Amino acid sequence: MMIKFAGVLLGSLLLSQMAAAQVDINKGKRIWLSTCIQCHNRDPNMKGSIGPEVVDAPMEVMLAKVKTGKYPEKLPAGFVPKRKTKAMRPLPQHEKDVPSIFAYVQSVKKK
Repeated sequence: MMIKFAGVLLGSLLLSQMAAAQVDINKGKRIWLSTCIQCHNRDPNMKGSIGPEVVDAPMEVMLAKVKTGKYPEKLPAGFVPKRKTKAMRPLPQHEKDVPSIFAYVQSVKKK
């Protein structure tokens, strides 16, 4: 029960951070199309040459991958990485843009 509560609390915290950040779907799309598609597919719903589809990745996973190039030490409940590779390079210059990138990715989600 405590773990479930912690997950809800973390999810609420991330949503409040996303709301507090300037979310700009168009900026997220520009970053996705100029940077992310080097490894991921143009369509976030599909696998890329190196990177997996990302539409099911929680924002906390996306934030950790962008910031450090690694998955968080503790993965969110129910999330299973699509690939076990460690090919992602850190992109800390886009850390502040993760809410916008996440919003863009979610806006095109087909599943």
